[in-house]
Amino acid sequence: MKYAFVLILLASLAGCSRKSPEQLMADAKQAEDRKDFPGAINSYSELVTAHQQSPQAEEAQYHIALIYNNEMHDVVKAIEAYRTLYVKFPTSAHAPSALFLTGFLYNNELHRVDSAKAIYESFVRLYPSNELASSARFELNTLGQDADEVLHKDILAKQPADSGGEIKTLPARIKAPKQ
Repeated sequence: MKYAFVLILLASLAGCSRKSPEQLMADAKQAEDRKDFPGAINSYSELVTAHQQSPQAEEAQYHIALIYNNEMHDVVKAIEAYRTLYVKFPTSAHAPSALFLTGFLYNNELHRVDSAKAIYESFVRLYPSNELASSARFELNTLGQDADEVLHKDILAKQPADSGGEIKTLPARIKAPKQ
């Protein structure tokens, strides 16, 4: 009986010491400002787990994905974090970009064309009028092609016929391929 009382007391104290979503968000942003990215992810993750229904949770999940993608350059964890965002928070303003970026990372970083294709097709179906829809369609049309080659062809198509094969919109050292 004595031990049960102690356990109940400890459980209630642990519940009372839980940080608010606002405090966790502030802690995460401070850690991010200090470039303590693992600390920021821990605070953001705690917010998402402990306060999933709070308005800050979807923003925290978005920051987790951005940190993995842009700061820690961990593509696999970035994809997982973006996926978590659009699955847990499908109505989030960040859900379309999270879905698009998942496809982009599959295609351009992991070179998993089949995965990228499925994601881009889902994006176009779910968000046909989103500002990224034309980019998703472009990615679908160029899947599996070398990005430099696609860019080169696109630039050449926009050059005047009298350019002599030299691309004027990029440094002159980049020449068009010989026909």
